[in-house]
Amino acid sequence: MEELDTGEQRFIPLTSDYGFKVTFGNETNTLFLRQALQALIKSPFPIAEVVFDKNTVEGYTSDSRSGVYDISCMDEQGNHFIVEMQLSDYPQFLQRMKFYAAFKFNTLVKKGEYSFENIAKVYCIGILKSTIFSLIPDYHNISTLRNENKLTTNFLLLP
Repeated sequence: MEELDTGEQRFIPLTSDYGFKVTFGNETNTLFLRQALQALIKSPFPIAEVVFDKNTVEGYTSDSRSGVYDISCMDEQGNHFIVEMQLSDYPQFLQRMKFYAAFKFNTLVKKGEYSFENIAKVYCIGILKSTIFSLIPDYHNISTLRNENKLTTNFLLLP
């Protein structure tokens, strides 16, 4: 674990794996996570509650890809949040987030006659050291993946 020593006090950086999970993944006090998610998705409505859910993606076959989210949670409205921190260069980050979002959507769809109009929103939030949008120098970027029924998946990417 990386620590910063400032003489009298020691700090664990928020950008360390431990600092990130302790700050965002604190299940006993979710205030920081709720306020951060609300700010990151620019919601005018406060998130009153979050419930942490399974943060692993299991492959369906022996050849299927699996993965682990840093944070996976759901708010009281049924919106799902996947939060990932990536400090090293990872050009395929957007593809990985699309994989995570598609997997999450797959778990929300039910068998039988199912209407997609009221499917929950899935927010994939990436906190990045470097941008994956090399030509766009903005502070943050919001990408939206839509299907023909205008169902969306939002990606908030912070450089």
